[in-house]
Amino acid sequence: MTNDKCQMTNKSFKFKAFKSFGFWILFGFWILTFGFSADAAIDLAEIGVGARCLSQGRYYASGLDDASAIFTNPAGLALNSNLKVVSMNGSLLSDVNYLLIGAADDSPMGNFGIGFISASVGGIPLTTVEGTGASRTIVQTGNTDYSSSVLLFSYGTKFSRIFRGKGDNLLFGLNLKYFLQGFTGGGTVMQDATGGGMDADLGFIWEVNPAAKLGLSFNNFLPVDLGGKFVWYRNNVVEAIPMTTRLGGSFQVLEKIKLGLDYETNSQANIPAIWHTGLEYCPIPVLAVRLGVDQKAKAETSGVGVDNNLTGGLGLTIRGFTFDYAYHQFGDIGENATHFFSIGFRGGDEPGEIFSYQGPKRKSSAQVTVVPKPVIKSFSDVLPDYWARQPIEYLAALNIMSGYGDGSFRPDKVITRGEMAAILVKAKGFDVREFPPVNFTDMYPNVGVAPYVSAAVQRSYMQGYSDGTFRPNAPVTRAEAAEIFANFAGLYQKQKVDQKVFPDVSTSHWASPALAASKEAGLFEYLTGNNFNPNEQLTRAEAAEILSKVPFVKDQIKQMISGEG
Repeated sequence: MTNDKCQMTNKSFKFKAFKSFGFWILFGFWILTFGFSADAAIDLAEIGVGARCLSQGRYYASGLDDASAIFTNPAGLALNSNLKVVSMNGSLLSDVNYLLIGAADDSPMGNFGIGFISASVGGIPLTTVEGTGASRTIVQTGNTDYSSSVLLFSYGTKFSRIFRGKGDNLLFGLNLKYFLQGFTGGGTVMQDATGGGMDADLGFIWEVNPAAKLGLSFNNFLPVDLGGKFVWYRNNVVEAIPMTTRLGGSFQVLEKIKLGLDYETNSQANIPAIWHTGLEYCPIPVLAVRLGVDQKAKAETSGVGVDNNLTGGLGLTIRGFTFDYAYHQFGDIGENATHFFSIGFRGGDEPGEIFSYQGPKRKSSAQVTVVPKPVIKSFSDVLPDYWARQPIEYLAALNIMSGYGDGSFRPDKVITRGEMAAILVKAKGFDVREFPPVNFTDMYPNVGVAPYVSAAVQRSYMQGYSDGTFRPNAPVTRAEAAEIFANFAGLYQKQKVDQKVFPDVSTSHWASPALAASKEAGLFEYLTGNNFNPNEQLTRAEAAEILSKVPFVKDQIKQMISGEG
C-alpha cells in the first residue's frame, strides 16, 4: 500500500493516490483487516457483528441470541423466538463510514432474518507521477469514492421443529450473502471498477446444558463452482471468497459471569489460525460489562503475524431494548482504535410484556354483581374462520393471554415454558408478590416471567429439572401440556392406564395418566379422531384452546360473555 502504484483488480487497472501518510496507513490497515490483497472481495460481516459481540472479543460460534446472529452464526436466531433488531454505526480507522442494520423474527417454519452492512471512503485522491529522476513530482488527477456492501438473508431453527420434537437442544442456520463493492468517480481510469458476488454461511449450535453451548460455523463455505465467488464486472475476473471456520463455546462459570472462546481457521494457506475470547459480567440484570481479546492476522515484513486486539464495552437492556457500546483496538496504532454503538431490540420474556414486572394491581374489595362486558380483542393474524379464534379472543379479553405490539397473536408460534407459567398464574388471578422466589440456575429471580414461574412451581402446576434449571425458553410439547393442564385443573390421575388414550400413545408412556384425565375432561376435544403426537410442540393457539376448556377458565369466559361478575 505504500508503493507508488496500487493494483486494485487483478492487474486490470492501476491508480495512485495520496491524502496523507497517516491516511495510507489507516486505509492500508483497513484492506489488510479484510483481505491481504486489495483486489480481494471484502466480506464486511468480518466486523459486522454488533457492538455486543465486538466488545467481548468477537467470539460467536456458540451463538448470539439477538439479531447479531444474522451476521455471525445464523443458528443463533433460534435461541430467541422474539422479534430481534440490531443496528450499529461507527467510523472505522477515522475515515471509513460503517453502518449495519438487521432484523429477524419467528414464524411457523423457523426464524427468518435480513441484514445489511455498508462501508465507504470518500474523496480518495487519484495521482500520477510525472518527470524522471530528481525532477519526479506527484500530481493529483482526480478523486474517487470506495464503497462496499453486503446483503444477508438468514434462517435459523431447532432440529425439533423439523424432527417432531427430537433434537430440541440442537440448532442450525443458513445465510445467503450478496456482495457489491467498487469505486465510483475518477474518470476513465476508474471506470466500471465495481464487482459483485455471493456466498453462504452455515452454522450449528449444541445446547449441552443451560450453562454451556458449543457451536460450529462455516462462513463463505460455497465453492466457486456452486456460486461462491466475486466477479469484477469490467473484465469478468472471478475470485474465490476465503472461507473461515469457527469452533467455540460459551460457559456460564458463575451466576453472573459468562466466558466464551472461538478458534478460527482460514482457507487461505498464508493466514494463521487465530483465537477470540471474551467475558461478560452482569452485576444486575439490566447491565453487562464486557472484556475480550480479538486476534487478527496482519501483514509483516517476515510474513503474516497476529495482532492481539483488546476489546471492551458496556450493555444496557431496558424493556426489551438494548444499548451497547464497544471499544475495539486495531493493531498497535492508537488512532486505529474504534468506538462502536449498537441499538437494538431482543424482546421480553413474554409476548406483549417487554416491561419489567411491576406486579398486578390489587383488586378492590368492593363486590360487583354486574359489570360491563369487556371488549373482545381481535388480532390481525387471527381470521374470522380460524379454528381457535374464539378462545384466543376470549382469553385476550380476560388479559390471560396477550398479543404482540404489531397487533398480531402469532397463533402458530410454539409456546415456551415461561409463557405457559404466566398464563396459568394469570388465569388463577394470583398476586405473584405473595409467592417467595424459587431459585433456578438459569433464571434471575426479579426479571421477566420469574415471578410467574415461582408461583406456578409452588402451586405444583409445573416443576423444574433435576439439574436445578427451569428452562423458561424451552418449548412445551403436547405430552408436557397434558401433565401441566391436568395439574392446573386439579384432575384425578390414575397411576396406570389400561387402554390407549390415543392410537400413537402407549399405555406405558409417562404422560398417559395425565393425558387420560385431560382427555376425559374434554381438554383435547380439538384432536378427536387424530393422533396425539406427544413430542409435537404446543402452539399458542392450542394452549388457548385447551385452557378455555378448563372448568375454572370456562366459568370466567361465561361470566365475561354474560356480563355477570
